[in-house]
Amino acid sequence: MMSKIKCFGMIAGCALATGSLYAATYSESFEGTIVTTPATWGDVTATVSNYTYSATGSVQPLTGEHTKVLLIEGEATCTAEANTFTGTPVVDMMVQTARPDDELEIPEGGDPVQIAVAVDSNGCFNAYCKKKTTGEVGWCKLSDTVYDDSAWVRVSLLFDYSKSRCQVRIDGQPMMTADGYLTVDETTATGAWYELALGETTATSISSLKIVGCTAVDDVVMNNESNYKYPLAANAKVEDVPCAWFDQYGLAWTATATYGGSSMTIGEKYARCFDPFAADQVFELKSLATTQEKVVLGLPETVETLGREVVLDYSADKKFALNVTTSTNVTGLTSVEINLPSTDGAIYYRLRAKDK
Repeated sequence: MMSKIKCFGMIAGCALATGSLYAATYSESFEGTIVTTPATWGDVTATVSNYTYSATGSVQPLTGEHTKVLLIEGEATCTAEANTFTGTPVVDMMVQTARPDDELEIPEGGDPVQIAVAVDSNGCFNAYCKKKTTGEVGWCKLSDTVYDDSAWVRVSLLFDYSKSRCQVRIDGQPMMTADGYLTVDETTATGAWYELALGETTATSISSLKIVGCTAVDDVVMNNESNYKYPLAANAKVEDVPCAWFDQYGLAWTATATYGGSSMTIGEKYARCFDPFAADQVFELKSLATTQEKVVLGLPETVETLGREVVLDYSADKKFALNVTTSTNVTGLTSVEINLPSTDGAIYYRLRAKDK
């Protein structure tokens, strides 16, 4: 009896591939004849078979018919055409988990391994990468979540070849550990970007996707769409913060987390349109200067935040209950000059973040 899955979602790369970036997509649902452009499937241990997804439980496909999957006993390789998936490509697929009988290992032969994702014998996901904590190539645990055998999950890999790193997501959520980088450029904080396991070799494209073991896959996507959105999280929110906003910064979906030495939570920074990695700021006017006809207001630093913007209100009412005038969008501005209102008495100003 053969050992169960050793690893799946293996990405092997052509070390010396070069070429200009252009849009390309490979999408395979296995409902009919396997699509062979712009990629081809090899190895004889993979067969398309009928399958019925359960109505509850693990992640389900979203659209179209889903009555067939690719069953694998051994290995199956999807080979992309040269230079098709370069720059910032995405690999996204549904995988049926299976715990291994043996320790995780990396198959030998073929192109150099860039990154691999696998379930260990304890049911937890691991990534094969160059670990930030030790500088060595090996397996690192991605989370403490335990998956049952035969659970369907969506594995997503978002590459950035400019920094030789890859973001790993399970069911849409970025997997953040001490072996990852907070952003593609960050080197000091826990994060979801993992350095490719290539040593001194440079990779600039994906040449093949290899799936190894006894498992099944469905809805395989490989593309160069840098704005690719994980489909199941398109409208999801966590504690009133859109998952798409977490994804914009490569953050785990936890509104109570803090970064950048700040005491403010991610949720508080989202509400104020602050950079989630910046230190503490106060969401109030920073300075006030007047001339004979104008007032210049100093503002805190805000950023373009998904679905939200910062506006400036002014009113003769200190509680802003009556006669409030809203200025234009001031998101990203550090100061704004406006005409003094033609009214007697004190004028009060406030900043306010609101949905667009």
